[in-house]
Amino acid sequence: MKKIIRLFLIISFLLSTCSKRTVFPGKEWKKQSPESQGVKSKSLDSALNYLKNNCGKDGIDKLAIICNGYLIYEGDSSNKALNIMSSTKSLTSTVLGLLIDGGKCTLDSKASEFEPLLSEKYKALTLRHFATMTSGYSAKGRSRWGENSEDWSIYPFDVDTPLFSPGCEFCYWDEAMMMFGRVLTKLARQDLKSFLDSKIMQPIGIKDYKWWNEWNVDSLAIYNGCTGIELSAKQLARFGYLFLNHGNWNGKQLISEKWVVQATQNQVPDSIPVASTDRKSIDGRGQYGFNWWLNGKNSNGLYLMPDAPKDLYFTWGHLENLCFVIPSKKMVVVRLGSDGCQNPEIVFNQFFNLLFN
Repeated sequence: MKKIIRLFLIISFLLSTCSKRTVFPGKEWKKQSPESQGVKSKSLDSALNYLKNNCGKDGIDKLAIICNGYLIYEGDSSNKALNIMSSTKSLTSTVLGLLIDGGKCTLDSKASEFEPLLSEKYKALTLRHFATMTSGYSAKGRSRWGENSEDWSIYPFDVDTPLFSPGCEFCYWDEAMMMFGRVLTKLARQDLKSFLDSKIMQPIGIKDYKWWNEWNVDSLAIYNGCTGIELSAKQLARFGYLFLNHGNWNGKQLISEKWVVQATQNQVPDSIPVASTDRKSIDGRGQYGFNWWLNGKNSNGLYLMPDAPKDLYFTWGHLENLCFVIPSKKMVVVRLGSDGCQNPEIVFNQFFNLLFN
């Protein structure tokens, strides 16, 4: 009798272990009902209705929700690709993580080691500064879009006087990300798209997408480090799911867990000021990792989204092109669109409040 009980316990343990095995998508995401993955359908419906009514005309049309590796909700156009805007930045910094993993550099490597354009005016500038928006880098010329801004010069690699000494202030600056992309290209000795494709995108099942080519230098394409990647919601969810699984994809460690942890923890102290530029309204102090946003505390001790899970982190692009990763819920939520909404922090705070109620 004891042998039978022992055998039963062993079988139960093995079945339990198998049932907890992480699920990864093949060519497509596997679908399951919300309830089967521990999400209340009523709560999901309330959250979806709220977002639909409060986030522009695209609403939830390009929305995908992954829970425990299963697709539990998809909008009607979740397969439609569009520019994910500044969510591109999180993929750019992932290239840095891969290069560090490969022993090509460190966070504190001087950018001028790889790009001579920075040798004169940016001797102290490191790769860490670029990834945390504390570089102070700026290019000559005003916005290429005709806006009243010093950012977005049509000549992003025409080096100008620093906005501030590297590491001393926070400044969300797209020209800096463009130069960051160029530095990483020089460092990798390969264009960013080809490099990322071989290391990350193809292994996780993203085989067909576009990226904005900003320039060509020394026969290398310089892809825009701040924007221009075109993905669908379900494709971007794969990237989020890779980070949810600590850089591991179906048993293969594509990027180190150490990088994932560092990139998604706050790297910008609230002791430094926000630079006095025309983009000073964007404040990442206490809430910014290596080109990832976090649900962290700002300089006033307030969470970005107080009613959302505290471990939530996300990519954030213009017009609310977002990829949320929520480790405590084993969930990835992607919302894409060509519209946006007012006060997105308030809107998505309430969305998550309703979803997990």
